[in-house]
Amino acid sequence: ITQTGQWWYGEHEVDVVGLTAGDTLVVGECKFQQSPLGYDALSKLQDHVEELRWTPEDGSSRAEQYALFSRNGFKQSVEEEAADRDDLRL
Repeated sequence: ITQTGQWWYGEHEVDVVGLTAGDTLVVGECKFQQSPLGYDALSKLQDHVEELRWTPEDGSSRAEQYALFSRNGFKQSVEEEAADRDDLRL
């Protein structure tokens, strides 16, 4: 990761963005709430990331890695999704 920050454009917001020297874009959502994080947070993050305009320096297609941060853990649906995917970390 060469640069970090957050990103927003209109109604789209991504809490954590990490640009890399390669083809990977790291994106994340942070929630500080009383209840476990649900699948809707991942779904919204994926929708917002579609609007994020970043292309690797070599012009290739980007790979996306997702990270979810939650004060009070995750609902079972999110944990199951993370277990099935290699691009999602909780």
